[in-house]
Amino acid sequence: MNFLNALANSLYITILSVLIIVVLSSMTAWMLARTDNKLSKIIFMIFIATMLIPFQTLMMPLMQFMSTITNTLHIPMINTREGLIFMHIGFSSSISVFLYHGFVKSIPITLEEAATIDGASKFGVFWRIIFPILKPITVTVMILNVINIWNDYLLPSLTLTDKGLRTIPLSTFYFFGEFTIQWNLAMAGLMLTIIPVVIFYVLAQKHIIKGIGEGAVK
Repeated sequence: MNFLNALANSLYITILSVLIIVVLSSMTAWMLARTDNKLSKIIFMIFIATMLIPFQTLMMPLMQFMSTITNTLHIPMINTREGLIFMHIGFSSSISVFLYHGFVKSIPITLEEAATIDGASKFGVFWRIIFPILKPITVTVMILNVINIWNDYLLPSLTLTDKGLRTIPLSTFYFFGEFTIQWNLAMAGLMLTIIPVVIFYVLAQKHIIKGIGEGAVK
């Protein structure tokens, strides 16, 4: 299984993907919530609409498109961890923007107006005033995306072909052969796969109900 290498790949892909998703989704949701025009509403509805499209309907066109990018623009999107991170960001942004958008709308705009009067820039208003208030929903977004990306098998199986790039779910899969199953090794591998996510969830679970409730209902 080469567990340490698979663990390093999973940690790199999951941590970097989640950090970028949190930053981009929170900023996007804030601008969409604070911009009251038809264009912002259309963009938000596009985000919502993409949540309804099953990944299975997109995976083959996605691989063809990424192969085209690799061949024409010479940007390595297939068989690279960075390409997989790019795809994870795209697929996870919709639900993240949706949750952040609902939470941002519950924040009084007077806080931002006061900060602007005091001389804060747009960048300063978001990072010093808004983003700290988003902590509950940020933890929720992180939990949902960590569980999703860490346990994902289908997208990495389509994207990563080199043995050295395999994530933990991919490495565990190869204990299940066509004619034999190495149950002792498979169960050990599955246990090692579950433990990091369980630890992360236990440490952050108090925020998930509050974050989902405030982000989706308000």
